[in-house]
Amino acid sequence: MRWYDLLRICFCFTLVGTLVLTTDSLRAAQTEPAPTEPAPTEPASTEPAPTEPALAEPAAPDKTETKSPPKPDTRHISLRPYRIRIELAYATDCRLTEFDRQQIQSRLPQFIERSAGEKWALTSTGSDENAAGIYVNDWLPLPTVAGLDRLSTEAILKHYPTQAFDKLFLLTVESAGIGFQLSGREFDVDSQQLGPLVKKTTYARPFLAETSFQILRDLFSAVVTIESVEGDQAIVSEQGSQFLTPDPAIGTLQKQDFFVPFFRYLNRNREVKNIQMIPWTYLILEEVDRKHARCSISSGLRGILSSSRRRVEMQAIRVAPHYPETRLSLVPRGTAAQTYAGMRVQLSPLNPQEVRQLQIAAKKESEETGKPVSFEKEYITGELLTNRNGTITVSANPAEPLIWLYVRSGKALVANVPYIPGIAPRAAIQVPDDRIRLGLEGDLAVLNGELIEAVAALSMQMSRIRKWAKNNEWKKVDRGIRELESGISPRKTFQDKLTVIRVTATEAAQEQKNRAAESRIASLCRETETRINRFLDPTGIVDFKAEIKDLRQLQEQSR
Repeated sequence: MRWYDLLRICFCFTLVGTLVLTTDSLRAAQTEPAPTEPAPTEPASTEPAPTEPALAEPAAPDKTETKSPPKPDTRHISLRPYRIRIELAYATDCRLTEFDRQQIQSRLPQFIERSAGEKWALTSTGSDENAAGIYVNDWLPLPTVAGLDRLSTEAILKHYPTQAFDKLFLLTVESAGIGFQLSGREFDVDSQQLGPLVKKTTYARPFLAETSFQILRDLFSAVVTIESVEGDQAIVSEQGSQFLTPDPAIGTLQKQDFFVPFFRYLNRNREVKNIQMIPWTYLILEEVDRKHARCSISSGLRGILSSSRRRVEMQAIRVAPHYPETRLSLVPRGTAAQTYAGMRVQLSPLNPQEVRQLQIAAKKESEETGKPVSFEKEYITGELLTNRNGTITVSANPAEPLIWLYVRSGKALVANVPYIPGIAPRAAIQVPDDRIRLGLEGDLAVLNGELIEAVAALSMQMSRIRKWAKNNEWKKVDRGIRELESGISPRKTFQDKLTVIRVTATEAAQEQKNRAAESRIASLCRETETRINRFLDPTGIVDFKAEIKDLRQLQEQSR
């Protein structure tokens, strides 16, 4: 036997002995009593009192059933991702199997993750049934494109009185010939606005999830918070802007993006009690970085965003033209039922300040050259005339989305507002009631006619007196001058008539709280008063009497 054989035998015996000792120790541990057994000998453990906590424990879930309202997210808006809730509704004739539907719901999150990243959150930390995620819609009365078109904000708020999401996307799938038509609309919780309807068609079932994501991308409208306003400039911050998206085309702000601002009025508990959209006001994005962006303000209202308000959040939502044209209606303010037929609506890319600069330059050039200069051709790109119902159709222009509308009644400018045609199929402009101004202009036209007749009669009478003076018919001259002096002053008569017209029109404008009409009334009456003072100045009769006196003296000297 060799020495390494002896070494191998010793190693085997050592291993067997180790295993035997380990097995014995485990058996001994199982047979020995546990060292904590003497604890039951304590008196407290034998009393029936411990059964009371056991009965009180089931009451704990009852306390947790009354959930406290979720605390508001105190993070900066740029650090809060969009909580997205997507609901898919399938028409009865969509010819999709259960497997096809599961494929859409399973593949759609993959497209969102690859394109939107962390900026779109499909999961929620809470257990609310209205939380973010992808679900099958079961409450749409008509799961088709017609049902989405009829959908209203009130129906969504009625179904979701509380929202644990920021964006709700409703998608419908229905058959379209040999393919499938997918339609969708977006509901924004902050503004409580329904977005436009977007439709797409696909002919392959594997592309249903991709087409659904394309609709989501087209529907998505970014939301910004207006942090400060200085003059016509505003500093804004987009929600979730700190989260970079894998696809830059998803939710990334770009220059010349347009936003519609709105106010969120809060109560003392920081709960939203009212939301007000700001009409005829747009924010135009000019500079943008990762956290903040600078926008210029284009508005038909003066200082609408500059004033500070308590418990009011100022936000804005991005808009873009989705329709080829917009049917625009001119409606009166207040309770007036008239229709604005035959009114001119001028389209221009220039705002009123730029138009005023052109007016000043044209007036200066006219004074220098002595010739009238027309500047309307420099800023008017189109002119429309309202039909008998007071409506016009304005086409969308992707090259210049924002235009200014100058509404004129005759030569008078009654409204000037900015607008983006194509963001809605229909819109209405509230125009001040122009009947007061039209009635005033009619009364002033009659008064001016009477003024012309009075001035003409006065001139004829003075001409006859001059003729009598030249023919030495001084008795007739004296009688004619006495008639001029004894008659009521024409100036005083016309001033009284003008006062009645001015007071009547001003009271009507004040009753309607129409300040624009008041200013136009004052301007038109001021022009008429200047005309009366010019042609019916009493000094004219005094000068005429002096002229006749000089003629009489010359004739007496010539005798």
